[in-house]
Amino acid sequence: LRLNINRIFVLFSFIYFSLLGSASSQSMRKFSCVTLSTRQLNIQNLVSYERQQVPTNAIMFITAKGIKICVSPDQRWVQTAIKRINERRAAKRK
Repeated sequence: LRLNINRIFVLFSFIYFSLLGSASSQSMRKFSCVTLSTRQLNIQNLVSYERQQVPTNAIMFITAKGIKICVSPDQRWVQTAIKRINERRAAKRK
């Protein structure tokens, strides 16, 4: 009986920490733009971007160092940066 209780405890502990780990890693993976930067970024430092509409309409740029910066998609320089990133991606595929 004592052996079965230990096995049950180990099994429940495993399940609990597995669920806890997957829940926390999921919430950490998704980054949302809440506030937007107002300054213009150096386009050459930007390697990627993501479009976001919820909770606010934004473009999230990712720098070469992995930093995520949210900006308004309405700015002219933002559209230029998106175009340059797309051009670099296309050139790499060739």
